[in-house]
Amino acid sequence: MSANDFLAPTELSQACSLLSREADQTAVLAGGTNLMARFNRRLPRRRVVIVYLGRLGLDYIRVNGGQLVVGACATLSDIAVSREIQRHLPLLARTCGEMACPAVRNAATLGGNVANGARNADGMAALTALVARVVVASTAGEKKMPIEQFIMSPKIETLKNGGLIKEFEIPALGADEKWGWMKLKQRQGEGRSVVSVAVRMKMAGEICQDVRLVLGAMAPHPSVSPAAASLLPGKTLTAELIKETADKAASETEPLSDVRGSAWYKKRAAAVLVRRVLSQFS
Repeated sequence: MSANDFLAPTELSQACSLLSREADQTAVLAGGTNLMARFNRRLPRRRVVIVYLGRLGLDYIRVNGGQLVVGACATLSDIAVSREIQRHLPLLARTCGEMACPAVRNAATLGGNVANGARNADGMAALTALVARVVVASTAGEKKMPIEQFIMSPKIETLKNGGLIKEFEIPALGADEKWGWMKLKQRQGEGRSVVSVAVRMKMAGEICQDVRLVLGAMAPHPSVSPAAASLLPGKTLTAELIKETADKAASETEPLSDVRGSAWYKKRAAAVLVRRVLSQFS
């Protein structure tokens, strides 16, 4: 690879300009755990210009009022061990701490996890449950959008004009909120999810006031469960209610079969995981 094929901008505007100018032949490099694996499997057949984001200073984790601001280049390891994340967003800390293996977590970034958009990307499920917003920078300026809008929209639309993820804005969990995270892996040591469940729940004593339950790794995008949102608020979590909610949440999704599990298996596994997560709150 020649020097002209590897660019390392130091300004965000410069990075956006490079991506916009050479949009058809650029590849974004942050942690490299996905991009370099693809390069190692098969070299590109055409010239590819790599734009490296590691010198932009986007690896911060900040508290801003009632929310956390996490830079796109913050690594999974840094997020998992951050005291601010553990205090205000323990769901995200747990999720990042269980992704892949330690070596990968030390390099992989949250922005890359979301931007790549893999079906089993745990970061997308956790951020969806946490009602995160994505801040996208481009040559046209910055724009903010809900994580659901970002992952559901075509990349050509969300990342046009040299767009890239700058940071995530995530509301901190309140004192009256509980959280849950659970994932099923194909085998011990395999970090990729077969099914994952992320929950953010507001409680008044033993009464559920509001709940956001997300199923990940099932369909092309994480799915927010309407059943949980309609069945649980205003009620005490009993074993019967939890089972009903879990069964309905699983039935709402249309999972895809893949090498890690069939659609039939994922539906049943999802119901079990939802039941286990909600049982922690009863």
